[in-house]
Amino acid sequence: MKQPNNEYQLTSIKVPGGELAVAKWGRAGPVILAIHGITASHREFLALADALGTEYQLIAPDLRGRGNSRNISGPWGMLRHAQDMIAALDHFGVAQADIVLGHSMGGFVAAVMGAEFPERCRSILMVDGGLPIMPSLPIHRIPLIGEWLIEKIVRKVLGPALDRLDMHFASKEIYRDFWRDQAALKDHWSHYVEAYLDYDLYPTDQGFRPSTNKAALLEDVKTQLFENVIPQSLKKLKGPVRFLRAERGLQNDKPLYPLKSLIKAGKQIQGFSMTDIEDSNHYTILLSDAGANQSVAEIKQLLASL
Repeated sequence: MKQPNNEYQLTSIKVPGGELAVAKWGRAGPVILAIHGITASHREFLALADALGTEYQLIAPDLRGRGNSRNISGPWGMLRHAQDMIAALDHFGVAQADIVLGHSMGGFVAAVMGAEFPERCRSILMVDGGLPIMPSLPIHRIPLIGEWLIEKIVRKVLGPALDRLDMHFASKEIYRDFWRDQAALKDHWSHYVEAYLDYDLYPTDQGFRPSTNKAALLEDVKTQLFENVIPQSLKKLKGPVRFLRAERGLQNDKPLYPLKSLIKAGKQIQGFSMTDIEDSNHYTILLSDAGANQSVAEIKQLLASL
């Protein structure tokens, strides 16, 4: 019987601007560098770690501006995150990750890492992220409306995930209740979800507050969606690049990536392939047993192909 991989160490690594929190599961075996989404943390990979078992090494930083890395100052952006990922690998003496897995915004970081540091990753696994969902536009160069328009677009996509960043919560249980009825999670509630949500909070004089730095988020969105860094990075990738698509989106609704546009984007990337993760949404593709088990099956197939 496979042993769960639920014990991990949380380490702080010095990077420009502060200290990066990095979680690591396992001591030997193939190395998977896991990069979380835009308002998440390393704890979105708890179910994945258990599904992997103890025969793999899973390294998962809290991106700067999130989790226990929330106090790192700027600059932010996809390249800065990619450089932080290199620092994490260096800390653990890993010359090359076998798989760089990026979920949601983490997929964009993985793309930049693969383009700028190809010798540090053998393959890339994009999990419902990493490919443009709109044309690149220089909105960030319009100072009077740029920030406002970017936040409006992000709010439309993220919904409650963004709204919570301006809120305080009297207790962790109240924060759980905020999420309990959200469409994406209400039918998939688990101890993984609770551990993920509890870690997201830090204490303030007004109660608890989600850890994501909103300034970091907006700066990341600029480089993720409105600059040319991602299209340029995708053109540089040599593969293999595997894409796992959630069948439903952030609100348990239509998928974030329509199949037709995903196929079109994939034709521009060397070594690209894709598949759907059945009965999953943008969160549960990793944050549920079913999603994590299917993702691990994809990880094993990708490793076998290298």
